[in-house]
Amino acid sequence: MRRDHGREFLAAILVVALVGLAGCPYGFSSSLLPGHIKTVAVPLPVNRTDRGDLSSALADSLVEAFLDSGVLKVADEKAADSVIEATILEYRRNPYTVDQGENVQEYKLEIVLEARFVDVRKNKVIWEEKRLTQWDTYNFISVGGRPAESEEIGIGRVLVKLTDDLVNRTVEGW
Repeated sequence: MRRDHGREFLAAILVVALVGLAGCPYGFSSSLLPGHIKTVAVPLPVNRTDRGDLSSALADSLVEAFLDSGVLKVADEKAADSVIEATILEYRRNPYTVDQGENVQEYKLEIVLEARFVDVRKNKVIWEEKRLTQWDTYNFISVGGRPAESEEIGIGRVLVKLTDDLVNRTVEGW
């Protein structure tokens, strides 16, 4: 008797997929968010660093990213289904590359956050990161045809990376 292993294999995959979906409370969507979460609040992050401009820059970046993603609408804290809470723990700016004369050519910027995503309706923390870290560099002086950059340019790149991490973790899975 000849067995059709291809058909058995496909049937097994179908059974595994159906069992997996039966246990998934979120259904089919581009997001893994619970169905009742449609809005997010982005309060001003707490800033424990000497860089006073980081809180508003991070909040603005997060609001823009959530609006661009289209998965969650940004809402006031009192009306939102969820909230992103963040604390900026550390800001570091250290020499990254130096020339032969020990002059700094490039700096490394690093920002460390504590963040969590809270389901306000169910009063439940969905995900939490105690030390989310991102870094980038910026050219302090013009080197090899690359123009000099301001510290703010480097900060902007780090904040974009942190924002991407937070938004992706929120809308794509925890």
